[in-house]
Amino acid sequence: MSTSDEMDTDLVIEWLNYKKIPFFRLNDEDLMNGNTSISYDLNNKVLIENSFAKISIQDVKIIWFRKFGFLDDYSEKIGRNTDLMRYIFSEFLNIRNFLIELLSDKKWLFDRKIAVSKMEMLRVAKNVNIKTPNTLICSRKKDLELFFRKNNKSLITKSIGDVGFVKYKNVEFTLNTTKIEKIDEFKEVFSPSLFQEHIDKLIEIRTFYLDKKCYSMAIFSQSNEKTKLDFRNYDKDKPNRFVPYQLPKQLEERIVDFMEAINLNTGSLDFIKSKKNGDYYFLEVNPCGQFGMMSNPCNYNLHEKVADYIKKELYEGC
Repeated sequence: MSTSDEMDTDLVIEWLNYKKIPFFRLNDEDLMNGNTSISYDLNNKVLIENSFAKISIQDVKIIWFRKFGFLDDYSEKIGRNTDLMRYIFSEFLNIRNFLIELLSDKKWLFDRKIAVSKMEMLRVAKNVNIKTPNTLICSRKKDLELFFRKNNKSLITKSIGDVGFVKYKNVEFTLNTTKIEKIDEFKEVFSPSLFQEHIDKLIEIRTFYLDKKCYSMAIFSQSNEKTKLDFRNYDKDKPNRFVPYQLPKQLEERIVDFMEAINLNTGSLDFIKSKKNGDYYFLEVNPCGQFGMMSNPCNYNLHEKVADYIKKELYEGC
């Protein structure tokens, strides 16, 4: 399950073809525009077909869930914030959720039904002794003021849910991490918002996790003002330096405990290393997070490793 222009999916499929591993690629927009057809009756007979192949759901052994549900082409043609686009996306979500339910007894490389919230991730990480930034969700200025003083009057705020962007008055705003050094202009009450202590970081670390193994990369984002707070505020003209990185063994063991506790067998985890004390702080994990960005710079060959995992799960017990 993917989207048509997803590069990591393309590269994994090259390895699947090379290793002669059978697969069916289901793209979100192809499902909606008819390039991939679906047939279902109440006897639970489901047939999915495109110009390359067809498959019955009964024959599916393992599903790789990879960025399935962006519908970018539709948004560009129709407009993201329109009633028609909201209706099309609602229809897609119902189809997607129905397919996920039909496939619930299969093996998954990230089971979409068990995704957990950002706050739940932080809570579980803390429970397995992974350090996390001091965090608060609040909606009253007086609560924020107390948290502000307790954390050296330096906080950051970011989305409670997934990072994205919004369009308001024909202007698009990316929802990046923002630093807060004064709170005078906050209203007495506001929508529930997430705040964390600001940790002056030495480096950022992206760790791709697959089948109880960690592949980490250091991101030197501090020398660039644009990426200093969050490397995802990419500077294409002056890209950050990426190098392979080895996390402490004890932290890797705790990452395994954490991922098993939230029932994830894959994901991209974000950490920062504190400039002050050298400690590692967990920020979040994205089950569908990018890993192509670290595969080549670090020579990890992650796309082949994903293909090998799919092969192992496909033939396990046969």
